Amino acid sequence: MEGNRNWGDQAADTIESVVLGVKAKTTVPLRTAARGAVYGIVLAAVGAVLLIVTVIALVRVADVWLLGWAGRAHGHVRLSIAYGALGMLLTLGGLWCWSKRTPRASSR
Repeated sequence: MEGNRNWGDQAADTIESVVLGVKAKTTVPLRTAARGAVYGIVLAAVGAVLLIVTVIALVRVADVWLLGWAGRAHGHVRLSIAYGALGMLLTLGGLWCWSKRTPRASSR
C-alpha cells in the first residue's frame, strides 16, 4: 500500500504542476491585458472629460476676465472673440504637433 500512496501523491503533484503551468502561461497574461484595457479606457474617458472641462474653463476665463473691455451689452461678440482666440491657439498647437510627426515606414 505504501507504494500506491507514493504514486498517487506523485500523480497529484504532476497534475497540479501542469495545471499551474498552463494557468501561468494563459490566464495571468490575459488578466494583465484585460486590466490594462480597462485602465486604458477609464483613463481615456477621464482625460476626455478633463479636456472638455479645461476648454470650457478657458473660454469662461477669457470671456469674463480677459475680455471685460469688450463691454457687457455685446456678450455674444465677447464670446465669439474668446472662441476665436481659443480656436487659434488650438489650431497652432495642432499645427506644431503635425510638424513634429515622423513619416511612416514603407510596407514594402
